[in-house]
Parts: sequence; structure tokens; C-alpha cells
Amino acid sequence: MTDTEATLEPKGFILVVDDVARNLQVLCNILAKEKYRLAVARNGKQALETAEKVTPELILLDVMMPELDGFEVCKRLRNSPGTRDIPVIFLTAKTELESIVKGFEIGAVDYVTKPFNETELLARVRTHLELKRAREELVKRNKELTEAQKKLEIAALTDPLTNISNRRAILEKIKHERIRFERSRKPFTLILGDVDNFKTFNDKYGHECGDFVLVSLAQLMTSLVRRQDCVSRWGGEEFLLLLPETGMDGGCTAVEKIRRTIAGQTFKYNEIPLSITITLGISTFGYSCFGDIDDCIRTVDFAMYKGKQKGKNCVVAAQGKKIG
Repeated sequence: MTDTEATLEPKGFILVVDDVARNLQVLCNILAKEKYRLAVARNGKQALETAEKVTPELILLDVMMPELDGFEVCKRLRNSPGTRDIPVIFLTAKTELESIVKGFEIGAVDYVTKPFNETELLARVRTHLELKRAREELVKRNKELTEAQKKLEIAALTDPLTNISNRRAILEKIKHERIRFERSRKPFTLILGDVDNFKTFNDKYGHECGDFVLVSLAQLMTSLVRRQDCVSRWGGEEFLLLLPETGMDGGCTAVEKIRRTIAGQTFKYNEIPLSITITLGISTFGYSCFGDIDDCIRTVDFAMYKGKQKGKNCVVAAQGKKIG
């Protein structure tokens, strides 16, 4: 049987451990008839080495063995990351309650007494293989659900066109900064930018060109800010930026760099050169605005609107008085 065929074996892969050759032969004959794939070990040390190497789905483990008995082998299996989840069924001639309880306490899932009853042995083997696979399937499904949930959470906070934060995401971050300001009294700055004459791109070259402009600006602005800053699509052709722990002076330096870089760059859409400019307003919580988040956004929106009135392609800073 090739390795590929072995992985397709529906019944399962079992490691049988017993220091008595006759017992091994009996067990292997019973299990082979049911088409289980088998590995064997004659002592505890060999059992540990084999389990680490081949990772069986189930281990049938003799209790009474020289040097390392079954209890010690089971303990070591449970302490190894590679084998801790493999179910162990003890093979024992002992039926005393104390031995059975000890086996369960150190991690065995079941036991089978010698001499073996074929029907009982196969039933227990089948049950624990099914339980193991059910647990693995549950873990797999839980992992898939967790990953799907994470993707949904990311999607809910991401603008699908530009792949940057959306309105919901940046509002949550601004609320967090508002709370942090109450503790640290460190200001944060908001920048609201609106693409100048955006309708012209759509009307002259089509909406795909408009999308190209938005995506290009999102990527460029993201590259121009710090890792802790957030660039978001506020809506339409508007972008809202959050600069944590940044005052008006630092914010003005950052926003002018953004404006100047955009205005000085030629963007190419299908080999068509495009000149893009953006008008930006800037407001600092703790200086030009205070109170709730809506007040802060209204302040920066008004500053940006004043920039449009002034002729576009400019930065207007909201004026205010430092508080705190």
C-alpha cells in the first residue's frame, strides 16, 4: 500500500503496542480483517517513537510492559504536542477498579481486557475512532466559522472599492480616541478631504475612471501617513483621516504633505494622464473642537467647505482655543 492509498483508508490507522508476540498477532489479525491500517510496537520506548513518527488515529496500549509500562507511556503521550490528542485504549488483564480508574486519570479513553472479545474490541475501536473524527471535524468547523466571522468583521469595517476603513470603522476609532483623550489629555486630529472636480472624471472618462481616482488616492494617502494613523473613505469622493496623539501643528504638517504630493503627481488611467487635487480641512480635538464626535466632524467638515470656497486645492485649519 502506498502512502497516498493509506491516507484514503476509510477505517483508520491504529498503533498496537504489546510486548507479547502472540497478543500482537491476535490483535493484528482481528483488526486486519476489518481493513484497518496498522503499526506495531513491542515496548514502551518503541511505542513513543512510532507514535511521534507516524501519528496514528488510535493507540491500543498494553499496560504491563517492562521498563516503560502503559501508564508511563500514556503520560508521555499526553505531554507531547504531537501525540496528546491521540486516543488511547488500554489493553489489560487487570480488571481491578484501581487500575481502571488510574488509566482514565492519566488520559486513556477506554480499556479492553484480555483475553480479547473480538466483537467488543472492534466496537470500542470503532466508537473511539468515530469520536476522534467527530472532534476533529468540530474543531475544523469552529476554525472555519471563526475565520469566516473575522472576514465578515473585516468586511463590515472596510470600504469594498478602496480597501481602506469605511465610515463605521473610523467612527469607532474616533470614539476610542475621544475616550483616551479623557485619560491622557493628548489631542487627536481629524482631516477631511474632498477630491476637487470629481464629477469631471466620471463624466469625461466614465465611472471606472472615478473608481481609479479614489483607489489611487486611498493608496497614496495611506503611504503618506504613520502606521497608527487611519485613512478612511467617508463617503463618495470624501476621505476622513484620523491622526492619534497629534496636535494642530503636527496635523498641519501631515495634511500639507498629502495635499502637495497629490497635486504634484500625474496619475495615469489607461495611458491618460490625470491631474488630481484635493481640498482638505483639519481640526484638532482639544483645540479647535471639543465635546462629542459629531461636533468634531462638523468642525472639520466646515473647515473643508471653507477650502472649497477659497478656490480648492488647499488646506484650511479650523481655529479654536486649546482646552485641557
